Amino acid sequence: MGVANAWRFSLISANLASLHQQNGCNGGTNKQYVLWRWRFYASQRRKIPWSLICGLMLFALGLISLFTGHVASDLEWYSQRLVKPSLYSKLKDGIVRRHQPIDIWKSRYSKYYHGCSERRKKFPRARSERSSNGYLLIAASGGLNQQRTGITDAVVVARILNATLVVPELDHHSYWKDDSDFANIFDVDHFISSLAKDVTIVKRVPDKVMRSMEKPPYTMRVPRKSTPEYYLDQVLPILLRRRVVQLTKFDYRLANDLDEELQKMRCRVNYHALRFTKPIEELGQKLVMRMRSMAKRFIAVHLRFEPDMLAFSGCYYGGGDKERYELGEIRKRWATLPDLSPEGERKRGKCPLTPHEVGLMLRALGFANDTHLYVASGEIYGGEETLRPLRELFPNFYTKEMLADEELKPFLQFSSRLAAIDYIVCDESDVFVTNNNGNMAKILAGR
Repeated sequence: MGVANAWRFSLISANLASLHQQNGCNGGTNKQYVLWRWRFYASQRRKIPWSLICGLMLFALGLISLFTGHVASDLEWYSQRLVKPSLYSKLKDGIVRRHQPIDIWKSRYSKYYHGCSERRKKFPRARSERSSNGYLLIAASGGLNQQRTGITDAVVVARILNATLVVPELDHHSYWKDDSDFANIFDVDHFISSLAKDVTIVKRVPDKVMRSMEKPPYTMRVPRKSTPEYYLDQVLPILLRRRVVQLTKFDYRLANDLDEELQKMRCRVNYHALRFTKPIEELGQKLVMRMRSMAKRFIAVHLRFEPDMLAFSGCYYGGGDKERYELGEIRKRWATLPDLSPEGERKRGKCPLTPHEVGLMLRALGFANDTHLYVASGEIYGGEETLRPLRELFPNFYTKEMLADEELKPFLQFSSRLAAIDYIVCDESDVFVTNNNGNMAKILAGR
């Protein structure tokens, strides 16, 4: 561009010089003619279109990317040959392993889980019975596993209050109607001795203390999920004044968010101190051995499909007016239950799975139909008709009643003891599955 302009400028200068020689310097017309010629040559300078400029830039970028692509390819080729073969093969094997089939009988993450119940060495020892702030009576409620959570929290509350805990009383009037006492299900002596460093526990309030009291033990019910501060502010003053306090309907009466040492204490109670009695433990282990004799591995299914469970859930399972009436009558037992939409509860995932749905889920996960199932359950709503689809999907279907006939008779009248036997077998199974996220499922998950 610069050369062309210079050439045009020299040409114009030459023309001006020749005109000047021919016509002189004093002609106005000549000046106008020269100006016109200047404008004419200026207008003749061609402008390069923007489209051409953009095209040239894109072409240059293409050349650059082509060049760098070849370089990157060469670098990758050389790197594979320069890297040590062992490292390269490890990386390659790691990629291949990602696509290998999943082992449905065990979790690859299980090695990362560990116990966290050991008490810290500096954690203060429990106060003696004589120097404690009084005696704490606890009345647990619900079925076996609901009562188990209440017992666990009772120990922690006694620690918070620096109280002496009396062995908790179990609920005899719930839906389960089980007359079993604590000593009929759990090993009392082990319970007391294993927690001696944390809380002082006695089997009953001493007679001399009861005789010295002017009034019967003070009875109260604390709100659900109460914090340690609530117990210190509302329960401790009464305990100091009356010496004996009873907390009734004790289920979920302690907040979940606690100090780390108190959380560890929960684990010590639930998974170490609460040991089943010898008759329950022996029969439970016999059932485990009988399952193992038939199959190397087995699944335990905790099937909560009792009429009260379905009524409480507010769900509908296709039984028509008969189901709606029967479950509706059961729901009347709970005056505070809200009206629930069966369709809405199912969309929220709140409805317990049917036995058929559990079977379909297990087959979809990859368990073959020759897999052995141990089914832990109470009364199934709909009976054998409801269980048939699960039996057809898994013919190797067993319950405690099928595995132990005569041996089970001493326990048949006690639902909590039967539930304890189921707990042992589920705990020893290779895979545990539940159709609803209830108390037993949560406790076994922690286990």
